[in-house]
Amino acid sequence: MSSAEAPPVLTVWSRVGVTFRLFMYLRVLLVSMGLVLTTGVPTGAVVVLLMAGIGAFSWLVARASERVLPTLARHPILLCLDAFAAYAVLQVAGVFGPFFLFTVITSALAGVLYEWRALLFVCSLQIAFYYLAAHAAPPGQHGADFQALIGLPVFYPIAGCAGIGLHRLFEQYADALEGRRRAETVAAAAEERARLAREMHDSLAKTLQGIALTVGVLPVWVRRSPDRAEQEARKIADAIQVAVGEARGLIADLREDGPSLPLGPTVRQIATAWGRRTGVPVVVAIEDVAEPPLIARYELVAILKEALTNVERHAAATTVEVSLTAGAAAVGLAVRDNGRGFDNPVGAGDWLTRLARDGHYGVVGMAERARRAGSELSVVSQPGWGTAISVALSVEAEHGAVYADRPAGAA
Repeated sequence: MSSAEAPPVLTVWSRVGVTFRLFMYLRVLLVSMGLVLTTGVPTGAVVVLLMAGIGAFSWLVARASERVLPTLARHPILLCLDAFAAYAVLQVAGVFGPFFLFTVITSALAGVLYEWRALLFVCSLQIAFYYLAAHAAPPGQHGADFQALIGLPVFYPIAGCAGIGLHRLFEQYADALEGRRRAETVAAAAEERARLAREMHDSLAKTLQGIALTVGVLPVWVRRSPDRAEQEARKIADAIQVAVGEARGLIADLREDGPSLPLGPTVRQIATAWGRRTGVPVVVAIEDVAEPPLIARYELVAILKEALTNVERHAAATTVEVSLTAGAAAVGLAVRDNGRGFDNPVGAGDWLTRLARDGHYGVVGMAERARRAGSELSVVSQPGWGTAISVALSVEAEHGAVYADRPAGAA
């Protein structure tokens, strides 16, 4: 899956972007600390001008990282220019100065952004620049000890390896989340198939059974009362149309193995299609919401479908309002109609039992779905006023994060 095809969720490269900005801000911090430490040094004026310019540039790059990062990922040579800037820092401030750690950030970035080949090239370039700067230092600053020859240069490959390790952690975490997403998709699809099997038994099978019983007695009515036989034949034809509609609905639901659209467009599509089919005007209000866990999403979509089905069968409404809202850590769905309504028993004992006793099985099913999704269904209704149902589902911030390919041309 490419980043262009994925929904707006966290990807490997979005995390790389966050890391890139952190490294840039760390460079600004190191520059500031280094400038404080060089106060009073005779060459401090030159250092201040150079480092202030580099620090300001790093800050601007961090601010524009969304535009800079794709270009940097496609062209590793740009990081080589950054390595040359690091060499200028060492040349002016000295390899033992307070700005050495500033130059190590370049190798760490190479590890996060590129594969081993580009990383080794950048590290080798930085090590060569380091020795050039050390050789060009004044005689009093030359060092031949372990720190000068080995200790400091080894920071570059270490930082690069740390960067690669960080990128691999991002990939492993994204793979784990993708595996979780797929497992939840399979589980949700299996649960939905089980629901469809129950509904097939409760609706289509019973309808066909009723047709079979009526057909069985039709010959008797043909012999005894042709008028009654004609009525029964019409009932059979109507029942067959109902069975065909139920079968088509079940087949359509069965084909929905996984979400192909984000939740907002899915809700709008379902509500709009229902309005076109029934001729009832539907007002749809959709906010930009985060994706809930997949199993909860299935239940939310099923609640919407059941609510609209109830409106079609029982409400005789002239308008319906469907809204999807975003809360601090929840997604809210509400469906309101201006139809017949009914006496709402909520708050009076076991209201689900009362609804079931009064024949409102659709509302009972929606309440059970809301509970399976970890929420509660709210029902407000009055005769002549209509009915409003609502449910709020919690949202996990990073749920559904998927792996995205590297930007085109990345090394």
